[in-house]
Amino acid sequence: MASAMVSASASLRVAVVTAPASSRRAAGAAAAPTTSSPLSSRLAGRPRRSGGHSSLLAPPSAAPAAAAPAMAGVDQTTARELLAWLTVEKGLPSGAANAVSFGDGGKATLVNDVRAGEPLIEIPQNLAVTSVDVTDSPIVSGLAAGRGELIGLSLWLCHERYKGRLSDWAPYIATLPAAGPNHPLLWSPADISKLLQGSPIAAEALSRAAAAEEEYNSIRAVIQSDPANYPADAYTFLTKAAFLDALATVLARAVWLNAANCYAMVPLIDLLPLVGAPPPGVNPAVAGGGTAAGKMGLGAAACVVDYDAATECVSAVCTAECRQTVAVTVVDPLARNNGELFLATGCVDSSHSGDFMMFSASTTTTDRLYTAKTQILEGMGMSADNQQFPVFADRMPLQLLAYMRFARVQEPSELMTVSFEEDRIVSPMNEYEVLQLLMGDCRVLLGEYESSSEEFELLQLKEKGLTERQISAARLRLSEKKLINATTTAVRRRLAPIRGIPTKQGLEDPNADLIEIFDAIENLPNKPKEMFNEFQKWARGDYEEKNRGGGGKGKSGCS
Repeated sequence: MASAMVSASASLRVAVVTAPASSRRAAGAAAAPTTSSPLSSRLAGRPRRSGGHSSLLAPPSAAPAAAAPAMAGVDQTTARELLAWLTVEKGLPSGAANAVSFGDGGKATLVNDVRAGEPLIEIPQNLAVTSVDVTDSPIVSGLAAGRGELIGLSLWLCHERYKGRLSDWAPYIATLPAAGPNHPLLWSPADISKLLQGSPIAAEALSRAAAAEEEYNSIRAVIQSDPANYPADAYTFLTKAAFLDALATVLARAVWLNAANCYAMVPLIDLLPLVGAPPPGVNPAVAGGGTAAGKMGLGAAACVVDYDAATECVSAVCTAECRQTVAVTVVDPLARNNGELFLATGCVDSSHSGDFMMFSASTTTTDRLYTAKTQILEGMGMSADNQQFPVFADRMPLQLLAYMRFARVQEPSELMTVSFEEDRIVSPMNEYEVLQLLMGDCRVLLGEYESSSEEFELLQLKEKGLTERQISAARLRLSEKKLINATTTAVRRRLAPIRGIPTKQGLEDPNADLIEIFDAIENLPNKPKEMFNEFQKWARGDYEEKNRGGGGKGKSGCS
């Protein structure tokens, strides 16, 4: 039975929600729940902080969003049968989804022109599946107790799939086909290590796969330890393969509702392809193709999905004025990067306008100012060890730069000169050191891949006969390399004036004195050899003519 989803705060009612109060991103995006489950704590996307300025991106080239593996098996007939069932059997208002037409593979397009802020689909709260429905199920409620929402929804899906046509949700379950072997959760450790070589998310993929098996073993242990409450013949449906596939499907299809602070399985809305969210402060419409969105045959209608307390519905609201026939997509409410989206859905958004990578920075424990720096950083809500920062392609990571400047400061008087709000240089020498360290980090990251060049993946993607795993892995590695190379280019531009590289401002170097200092330091190892060469010249008498005042061109050489 669907959840009542009504509370004093007029938001979706969730019985077993352990979501945190902290927000997921600095710009006020959705928070992701934290649970006590060993796996659930790894499933939500990483927190995202605002990095650098918030200027608008140039609109990316529009590209159709690829259907996640869990949607690839949904044909037009299945999608329309779901809509008919919702309307006839469940009382869905006739105009709740008239603006969208579903085709094969869950592809959705606009039926008519729409305005910005107009809801395209509205699903009443009683038709969304949440942890309340899990609690109401006598078969899986006990097993789901104390575990994360996503685990509970996976158990619910396992049981409803087992019921088949006898399930009260059969038409909806038909639109939740098996995720298939290409979902990263179902990859073998060998494939993860090989195809994701060098990727920062390779270790996370291995960890999640291991944690998923650990979760299943934990559930099985509960069943075996209490046969009175969990008869073995009642849980034959809960095999390891069935649970892992259901979990992969839930990861790809569950919708995070920020206003209700919960995950939900929402019919029709969870058929819409998921695209990456733009950076903080940027209009979500950019995710649909920027200025291309709304033009005939170009872009997409990017929607924001959340619970609307006024209408008591889960709504997909269009973010821009769009014309009919354009594709309909959903902007990721968790603002995850391509790595996290790949782990959740098995797909990579090649046009992700807000893609980012997490860089870590730490202070030096042997620093004489370590204690003072630690206290200051903790006062700002940061850590002195392994502090994570998002790095975007369109801007310098100013928060990361400020942290590194602070970490490399050597004088107590300079501690308070570091600004985390402005792009302010502490000193030329400090800036040079910080930029060189950041450049080194980028080189290390690129060196982890089989090839550091983007050309490697571009050529690979042109090959014929590639498997789905090879294609998605190559796209992910390519997106990561683009971010690293963009950061490298930005650092080089900043280093150019300090290192004396000619810039567009001219050949005159404003930091000539500083360069002379660094050149002198770098040339110290050559000084003994230079001294020996000078001694040999003196012994040969090379300087005798010069000492006698021999000037050249008939001059005496004397001033």
